[in-house]
Amino acid sequence: MITQYIEYMTKLGVDMQKQTQSISFTSKEYLQWLSQVMPYADELRVCLGVYPEGYENAGRITAILWPYKNGKPAVKPSLPGTVGDGEEEEPYNNGTLNP
Repeated sequence: MITQYIEYMTKLGVDMQKQTQSISFTSKEYLQWLSQVMPYADELRVCLGVYPEGYENAGRITAILWPYKNGKPAVKPSLPGTVGDGEEEEPYNNGTLNP
């Protein structure tokens, strides 16, 4: 599938040496983040996105790891003595684009 993706994009005229072919996440940082958010989530969505103009990687695809609970973005529990559902868990996008 990976080879077919590269071939498909190349046929469309995309220079794949300037496009994202994979995203790597360091295991230590990823596992630390995962252990913090998954107690409040029941699924992890891998979303695709594009860096907007003005960013270092503008126009490049990235992967966003987003924790969800019951079909909605996961939220942190409320602090004792506060009202509401707490804040949404932040998606994870600390990867390295390759090439």
